[in-house]
Amino acid sequence: MLNNKKIYHLLPVYTVMLLFSILILSSCSDSPTPKPRALFRIDIPKHDYIRFDTNYPYSFEYADYANISEVKREGHPYWVNINYPLFKARVYISYNHIEDNVNRFLNDVHSLAYKHISKANDIQQALIMEPEHRVFGLTYYIKGNDVASPLNFYVTDSVEHFLRASLYFDMAPKNDSLEPVIESIEKDLQHLVKSLEWKTIE
Repeated sequence: MLNNKKIYHLLPVYTVMLLFSILILSSCSDSPTPKPRALFRIDIPKHDYIRFDTNYPYSFEYADYANISEVKREGHPYWVNINYPLFKARVYISYNHIEDNVNRFLNDVHSLAYKHISKANDIQQALIMEPEHRVFGLTYYIKGNDVASPLNFYVTDSVEHFLRASLYFDMAPKNDSLEPVIESIEKDLQHLVKSLEWKTIE
């Protein structure tokens, strides 16, 4: 049988062990708190606009940190790409001369936009109206993280000119993380439309 002195001596040890056991058990029962998903920071460079004006039947202004390359495709001499090397992005510009076939072009644009419907959460449309330059059309905003082309539009004067643009990235689409880039290029394309001028090629 332990005497009183030994009991008093052992009490602090038991107390420490009991507290330590409680702390271990309580820490094991806590469910881990998920951390918010981190996205890479994307810096959009400050930029101005320069005019693309050649012997093509249209001219427009584009961001000066992008570049334009001609598309060599038989029967389509006026197609170009606006390249954004910094973001591995490209805007495909196709142009067609209207010869009583504007409805076919309109149907093609609609079909190409809605081919993304299986990946899209939503497709929104916005009218383009620039009557002073005879520029009328429609923008398709295609929402969804895995959508290959989040932004498409067409513009026309309904008589002679028909131009279509679509934005793509040279990578697997993850549009949630690319949202700042998409918004920046969208502003560039809005500027393109406002600065667009048709020309007649003899």
